[in-house]
Amino acid sequence: MFRRYGLLLFVLIVCLLLLRSVLQSNGIWMAIKPALIPIVSLYLSIFNSPAAALVLCLLMVVLAALLFTFYFVRRISPTLRDLNVVCSQLRTIDPRLGNPAAASQLNEAMERYDRFRDAWRLYRATFAEDAKGRLESPYRPAQYFNLQMLERQGMRLRFFLGLPNDFVGLGLVFTFLGLVAGLYFASRSMMSADISEARTALTELLHAATFKFLTSIVGIAISLVMSAAQRILLEKILGRLNELQFLIEERLSAPSVQARATSHAALEAVPAPAGEPEPLTRQVGHG
Repeated sequence: MFRRYGLLLFVLIVCLLLLRSVLQSNGIWMAIKPALIPIVSLYLSIFNSPAAALVLCLLMVVLAALLFTFYFVRRISPTLRDLNVVCSQLRTIDPRLGNPAAASQLNEAMERYDRFRDAWRLYRATFAEDAKGRLESPYRPAQYFNLQMLERQGMRLRFFLGLPNDFVGLGLVFTFLGLVAGLYFASRSMMSADISEARTALTELLHAATFKFLTSIVGIAISLVMSAAQRILLEKILGRLNELQFLIEERLSAPSVQARATSHAALEAVPAPAGEPEPLTRQVGHG
């Protein structure tokens, strides 16, 4: 990290030295100045136009809507669909089948879906058979079926969650660009001896101020709306992942029908203590 910061500082110092040498050399400056004048004039005219500010804000809103829609349609919606389908498949597995049979059906269900196949194979590799023939893992399913699994499958959740900050940064960039233009208009109005020219420069200063504040407000508004929508979608994904983890763990830990019947028969064979009423099941049986 410090090496990267040092390299960035070195590049910045070199750029400043080059800029200083260009400004001190009249020949180079006079050669570059004609090429910069159209760019600067366009820049000042854009930030002097309220209509340009409205168009730019509209473009920011459209860009945010397109990015969110694209990510929802191509990433979020297929992920939620796969999670819903695999959870419905696991719910059809009868927990009373017992550990080996349930593990076999779990394997068949998870191998059908590319999104969960790799994580399931890694989790299945941790299974070990105990003395009773049950397949057990020392790890919980949550260590394999989580957001990191979806990230590895191409969901790119970090990029999606970083979009609100990107639009805030974009709004701040236009804000500071408008601030630079506003300072130019303010200096021109202060140095002008003509009242009408000074008034025109002040009007341009107000236009630049409108530009910079409007873009900043739009960027923050986009960030708030997108963050709220992301929070709702993330809660849905986490809820489905929690259900998937629970279903896997429940199916692997459930005893078989034969084991339940044996334990139930053993419980029925235990006599009731003297002086206490018989269990309700026996009373109903005798009745």
